[in-house]
Amino acid sequence: MNENLDIKEKGTVGRRVAANTGLMVGAKAVSAIIGLVSLMMITNTLPIADVGIILFLHAYMLFFAEVATFQSWQAVIRFGTHDVETKNIPSLGRLFRFCIALDFVGAVVAFILAATGLIALYKILPLLPSFQYQMEFESIDRFVKLGIPYCLLILVHQGGASIGLFRLFDKFKPLALQVLVMPGCRLAGVLFAYTSGLGLYGYLGAWFFGSLCGYLALPLLALLELKSRNLLSVVFSAFPTLKIKRKGVWAFVWKANIDASLATGTTHLPVLLVMPIFGPAFVSAYKIADEIAKLLSTGVLLLDQVIYPEYARMMRRGQGDNIWKIVIKASVVMLFTGLVFSAVVAVFGPQVIHIFGEGYEDAVMLSVLLVLAASLMGVLAPIYPVFFAVGRPELAILARGTGLVFYIGLIFVLSQYLGKTGPGWAAIFGNLLAVVFAVWLAKRALQAQAKSDMSTP
Repeated sequence: MNENLDIKEKGTVGRRVAANTGLMVGAKAVSAIIGLVSLMMITNTLPIADVGIILFLHAYMLFFAEVATFQSWQAVIRFGTHDVETKNIPSLGRLFRFCIALDFVGAVVAFILAATGLIALYKILPLLPSFQYQMEFESIDRFVKLGIPYCLLILVHQGGASIGLFRLFDKFKPLALQVLVMPGCRLAGVLFAYTSGLGLYGYLGAWFFGSLCGYLALPLLALLELKSRNLLSVVFSAFPTLKIKRKGVWAFVWKANIDASLATGTTHLPVLLVMPIFGPAFVSAYKIADEIAKLLSTGVLLLDQVIYPEYARMMRRGQGDNIWKIVIKASVVMLFTGLVFSAVVAVFGPQVIHIFGEGYEDAVMLSVLLVLAASLMGVLAPIYPVFFAVGRPELAILARGTGLVFYIGLIFVLSQYLGKTGPGWAAIFGNLLAVVFAVWLAKRALQAQAKSDMSTP
């Protein structure tokens, strides 16, 4: 059997990055638009507090799914690039089996932590003096009973190895297709709940159904890719296991997991933080603003995923000197694009927010601030992968962690003094600090790597 490890590298690195980013941005943009349609339907049907419950539970599930689980796709690219370049098929098979096992164990641990966290909330929230919003729920007991079954989604959130497979072989079309599965199925579920008059439980079921389909689609597409490359028997020639005799793998995946957990903190943690500060109704307004910001800054959130495999190949081929030029160019483009989108939101935001019904006026200014924060995140997008490409993920942890700690402190302080725009300003200042620190660390890391390469015979 002839295994196929070919990677069709069309054009220059810059053109490939632009093409793959454009493909993923297009898919994410369509996905975000479909998602906004689903949100519009539930915001015009359910009370704002009930909408907040759905969005909070989904953010809670994703927080644990992405914080506690390992981002094994990072390991696939970091070590799989070497296997592909050297045509070491057995080693690549062992790497995939390890990452599949890592995904499974991480998902189980994440579910246990999420369920435990909900039970802790059930015990702690009523005791907090600042918690004045429990009357907006039928009961906190119902909230927990909805949350634990919803968190079962974490057990099928095991796409790390699959994502790594597609990025390793520069196959972004399947990833773009998978991006559309979740919002498409969710919209179908929302339409069913809407026409059937199922209320809160029906819409929460629609969110569950869409996520389930999206998570299952990824490994199914990966199996088809493995089969097309005659790698299916290679990967599953033995049972997936966490045992792997390869230098540096475990150290790398632990560091990559910590960095990914910190990144998730800036994505899902805000929703979890604003609920006890402002209540579930504000969660709805914040999430609407966040979805608008994501729609306009999709490229910011995807560039690092597209550009990392290119960095890895460049480092493997001794072309590390060219990386900083790409970093500067991509960062400037992302920052400029984000600033333009912020102006668009400022001008047209009030008209867009109006379609979600009454009670969402706070989302207008928040969306402007969150797009500005995403602009700064755009500067970081081509920088963080540098740390992984040079084998120094601990520097990404340092930069991202510093920004996140600063952000968490600011969100409480600024919410106290600036009110409901506080979370937006906290995101801006947190990202700004992370940018300054990350630029300095990345430049030093590339210089150190260049010196190391020159001294190696």
